[in-house]
Amino acid sequence: MENYLNNKKRGRWWIITIIVVIGLVVIVFGGFLVWNLVRTDNHLIQGKIEAEVEKPPELPRMANQPPKIKTPEPITPSYAPDAPLLEQVREAMRKGIDPDSALAMAKTLPDKPERADAAFILLEYAAEAENGEAALEVARYFDPTFAGDSGTILKDPEVAYDWYQLAMSKGFAEADIHMSNLRQWVAKQAAEGSYKARELLKSWQ
Repeated sequence: MENYLNNKKRGRWWIITIIVVIGLVVIVFGGFLVWNLVRTDNHLIQGKIEAEVEKPPELPRMANQPPKIKTPEPITPSYAPDAPLLEQVREAMRKGIDPDSALAMAKTLPDKPERADAAFILLEYAAEAENGEAALEVARYFDPTFAGDSGTILKDPEVAYDWYQLAMSKGFAEADIHMSNLRQWVAKQAAEGSYKARELLKSWQ
């Protein structure tokens, strides 16, 4: 009888021990699941916070771009495409006129409606050969402060700046005077909000 009671008592302890072990396993496994879930949520929340902090505020698409620059309308010539002076100049170019002769010819062209454009062909050719005097004349065509006849050539202060620079490098001091006038004009345009003028002003700084 005593052995039976002892065996029964030991059996109960085994059952209690197994239940306790199973309970501990359940608690540990459940705790692990809860810890892993909390850690995952924390990572997601932390990542979202960092993304919101690091991401710069989005601007409207056009706010990321410089203001549009109004393109001048092309000038319609008042003469025919095959006007006499133009044909004369084209013929001289076809025959291989040299830069110095091209400059001389530009100065002697008669006064006709197409004269400015015909002269420009010769002057630009000579200027591209680094003739300082021709570069000065070409710059005037593009210079918005120059009141002379520019034919159908559209004013462009940036191009004028480049040609004046070449003329000055060749020793033509007159180009410096025109450059000063051009700078004042560009500064005024920049003050009035011209993006292109502000960019060009950086060349003088």
